Amino acid sequence: RTEQQVTEIERVLRTVIPSNELETIVSSTGILSQGRASLFNPNTGPHTSSIQVYLVSPEKRTRSQVDIMNDVRPKIVKLFPGVSMYFDPGGIVKRVTSFGSQKAVDVEIYGYDFDKAREVIAQVKEIMEQTPGLADIEPSREENYPEINVTVDREKAALLGISEADVASTVLFSLNGNGQTDPIIYTDPHNGNEYFINAWLAEEHRSSLTDLEHILLTTKTGEPVLLKNVASLKLNAGPVKIDRKYFQRVIHLTANPTTRTLGEIASDLESAFSELQLPAGFSIRLAGQIQQQRETFQGMQFAIVLSLLLVYMVMATQFKSLIDPFIIMFAVPMGLPGVILILFLTDTTLSTASLMGIIMMFGIVVSNGVLLVDYTNVLRRRGTLLQNAVVTAARTRLRPILMTSLATIFGLLPMAIGLGTGGETNAPLARAVVGGLTVSTLLTVFLIPTLYMILEEWVPRDQEEERHHSTPATPNAVTTTEWRP
Repeated sequence: RTEQQVTEIERVLRTVIPSNELETIVSSTGILSQGRASLFNPNTGPHTSSIQVYLVSPEKRTRSQVDIMNDVRPKIVKLFPGVSMYFDPGGIVKRVTSFGSQKAVDVEIYGYDFDKAREVIAQVKEIMEQTPGLADIEPSREENYPEINVTVDREKAALLGISEADVASTVLFSLNGNGQTDPIIYTDPHNGNEYFINAWLAEEHRSSLTDLEHILLTTKTGEPVLLKNVASLKLNAGPVKIDRKYFQRVIHLTANPTTRTLGEIASDLESAFSELQLPAGFSIRLAGQIQQQRETFQGMQFAIVLSLLLVYMVMATQFKSLIDPFIIMFAVPMGLPGVILILFLTDTTLSTASLMGIIMMFGIVVSNGVLLVDYTNVLRRRGTLLQNAVVTAARTRLRPILMTSLATIFGLLPMAIGLGTGGETNAPLARAVVGGLTVSTLLTVFLIPTLYMILEEWVPRDQEEERHHSTPATPNAVTTTEWRP
């Protein structure tokens, strides 16, 4: 039945996704979708299947994988109402930025009790389903997986010199082979080739509970004993796996954002979770990209403040003044309106990449300000009047400022547009630089001269003193020292 559904879903996928965007489709039924590692993992049951859709490279298609996934999701779900489907965006970068999770939104539920955990999962899942902009809500713990409980009679086992570990390893060896308990490697004496030998019970000897009761154990004296003599076997159902984090049982409820940012979704989820009445011993925590985004934003905020402070200290040392660096640094926030405007126009969220672009923009804006203030000081030391010095410096340094800014802007335009492989990831950085630099360049030429004149009138500097302790700008000038009684 599952394979029939998978075949039909594959047929629909090939119809929904254009052939110029689709490369191939790979399906697997009954095993975990983890690449080569799935060969060594336990089965998840014949009712589950994984369908991996491989797209052509980004430069050969016009849509991103997220756009294609958002387009396919409603069409597939509508055609198969009785099938639970979860869509995961592929890519190793996604897994790294989500701390191993395939999805951006990861809600962690900590708690020990299985029954109470089911109730909490149902409540949290209902909240996530009612949160706008979330899709593919999937719990990490799959219930009702058939299992066999082996309960060892410790008193009988102790009399025979058999431990619970002996029982567990023998049962595992009989059902799954010796590869996990006692690997055997045979080396051919003729050619030196090594062979991995794995042995387990034949199918006819492990097809029923009665067969398993006749698994042979070895006592401390080397005598065989049947498993049913020291343990009881019972059919049961339980979770496929139990995840643990920080030495606690944890259940992950993951989801993909569709039409809203992670910040908006996180705010809504935290507000709803705060009103939940959780059982004793249970807690809820947001993880995945939401956690990383917050930690990264805090680090980037500190980096921005530290970079501005270091730049100011360096300029104060070079200019031997506290006012000149202040004038230059005042032009830095003038680029922020440009950053906000371009991110809004391009529908780009404020991310780690865009914050890095803001820091880059700060450095270029500062260099433009240094050109203006430094040349203004040179003219003032030559004896030029304040207003003439400011106007002349702005007119003279306009060309190098424009050359620096335009070269950076045009150089980053291909990245800002998102051309080439990986362009979608790097585009926010380039857009922040282009937008901030465009606005700040226009404002710097007018703002810095104006602020220079205002502060010079409020806190006039001693030009005569500067002339005595600075090298004049004219090549034929001679520095003299005046001695006064």
